[in-house]
Amino acid sequence: MGRLSLYRKWRPQKFSAVVGQEHIVKTLQNAIDTGRIAHAYLFAGPRGTGKTTTARLLAKALNCVNGTTSNPCDQCESCIAIRQGRSLDVFEIDGASNRGIDEIRELRETVRFKATQGRYKVYIIDEIHMLTIEAFNALLKTLEEPPEKVIFVFATTEPQKIPATILSRCQRFTFRRIPAEIITQRLLEVSKEENIKVEEGALNIIAQTAQGGMRDALSLLDQALAFAEDSVTIEIVEDMLGLTDAKALETFFGVLTTRNLGQGLELIKTAVSEGKDLINFMDSAMQVARSYLVVKADLKAPLQSGEILLSKDRKEFLACGANLDQKYLVRVIEILAEAIQKGKQTADPELFFELALIKLVAEKKSNDLPVDNAAILEITRAFEEQNKRLLELEKKIQEGQAHGTVSDVNSFWNEILQKLKAKKDTLEFWAFLNVAKPVALTETDLYISFPEIYEFHRANVENPKNKSLIEKQLTELTGRTIRLRVDENPEIKRDPDFLAKTKEVFGGTIIKPD
Repeated sequence: MGRLSLYRKWRPQKFSAVVGQEHIVKTLQNAIDTGRIAHAYLFAGPRGTGKTTTARLLAKALNCVNGTTSNPCDQCESCIAIRQGRSLDVFEIDGASNRGIDEIRELRETVRFKATQGRYKVYIIDEIHMLTIEAFNALLKTLEEPPEKVIFVFATTEPQKIPATILSRCQRFTFRRIPAEIITQRLLEVSKEENIKVEEGALNIIAQTAQGGMRDALSLLDQALAFAEDSVTIEIVEDMLGLTDAKALETFFGVLTTRNLGQGLELIKTAVSEGKDLINFMDSAMQVARSYLVVKADLKAPLQSGEILLSKDRKEFLACGANLDQKYLVRVIEILAEAIQKGKQTADPELFFELALIKLVAEKKSNDLPVDNAAILEITRAFEEQNKRLLELEKKIQEGQAHGTVSDVNSFWNEILQKLKAKKDTLEFWAFLNVAKPVALTETDLYISFPEIYEFHRANVENPKNKSLIEKQLTELTGRTIRLRVDENPEIKRDPDFLAKTKEVFGGTIIKPD
C-alpha cells in the first residue's frame, strides 16, 4: 500500500480526537449514552471541519461490539471495517455523482433490509444539497417513515439549498470553522509524531490559509513537506503558497503612514514582477488592518491573523501601526474589500489595487496627519500649467480643427468602452482605457488624455504593441480606420471646478503661482 496522505493518516478515529467541534461531540455522546438517537442527522458546515469523520464515528459508536457506546473501541472487527471503508452496514454516498431519482429509488429498496453484521445500518450522504428536487421528494417518504435501526447522516456545505421538508425531519448540527490556534497546535502534534522539522511560524501561516479546515491544513503541511528539502520554514510556506511576505506588508502600511504614493505604486509593481497574487496581497493587508483594530481595542485579545502575517510579537506589531487610527483602519478595510471584489472580476487586479492605494493615501492626507503644503503647491502648479494648455486647445476646437461635439465624443467613447468590456479578449484594454478621458474625434483620429495619477495606465496604452491592438479593435468596432492619439492633443474642456475638486480630495490650501 502506498503512502497515506497526512489528512487520511491522522483522521480522528475516536470522538476524543475531534478538535474544534466539542459542542457537537458532547451532544452526540450524550444522545448515544441516553438512547436518544435520531433517525436522521444533518451535519452542515465549511469543508474540512469534520462532518464525514464525525458521521463515521457515529457509525462506530452504534455498531461497536462492546455495545452502543459513546466511546467505541476502534479495535473490534466492526470498528476496523468502518475505519477502512469496507463495512457492509455503513454506506457512504457522494450526493454530487448520485443525485438523481434512480439512485434514491435504489437506496429506498436496500434500506428495507436489516443490518448484516452490526446493529444499525448507517447511510452517509455527502454534499446532499446536490440532489435533484425529484430525488429529494423520493427520499422524503423514507424519512417520514424510517425503517427500524436505520440512521441517515447528511453532510453539506450549503444547507440553504436543502428543501425545508427534508430539514424539518433532521437533527441539525452546525460545524464551525476551527480556530487557527487549535489547528496550529494540532499541526505541531502531527509534526512531532512524524518527526518533521518545522517552524511554528510556518504552521501559523498554514493554519491561517486553511481558513478553519483541518483537512486543508494537513494537506498544506503535506505539500510543504514535498516542497521543502529538510525542514518547513516560513519562507518555504510563503513561496509555496505565493503569499505576500511580512516585509512587503510592513512596507505597505509604512506607505499609508508616510503617504508616499510613489513608493506604494513601486511596491505593487515589484509584487507583480515577482509573481505575487495581488488579490492575496490585498486580503493579507486587510487582515493586518483588522488585527490592528482588534488589538488596539483589547490588548489581551487572542493572537490575530495579522500579527502572524507580520511575524511580530504584540509590542512590535502595535508599534508598526501606532500612527494609524481606528477610523482610518476601518476605511482601509472597506476600500481594500471593494478592490478585492472588483479585482476578482477582471484580468487586471493591479488596476484596482492602485486605485485603492491612491484613495487611501488621499484620504490619509485629509485626516490626522499635517498637510504637506509644498506638495499641494507642486500639484497646483502642474494643474495650472495643464489648464493653460487646455485653454489654447479649446480655442483650436472652436476654430474647427477638431470634428464632433463634446456630446458626440462622449457618446462614441462610452460605446467603445462598453464593447471592449463585453469581450473577454479585450477586457484588459477596457481596464486601461476606463480611466482615460475622451477629448476630440476626427474622421481618422480619436484623442484621449489620462490624469497624471494614471501614468501607469497611460504608459500601457502607449506601448506600441498594445496601441496597435487597441487601434485594431477600434477599427473592427467602428468599421473605419481610427488612430488613437494619447495626450498628443488633449483637447479637454477646461473644468472650472478642477482645483476645487482637487482641494476636496487632497485637502490643504490652493496657492496660485504668480
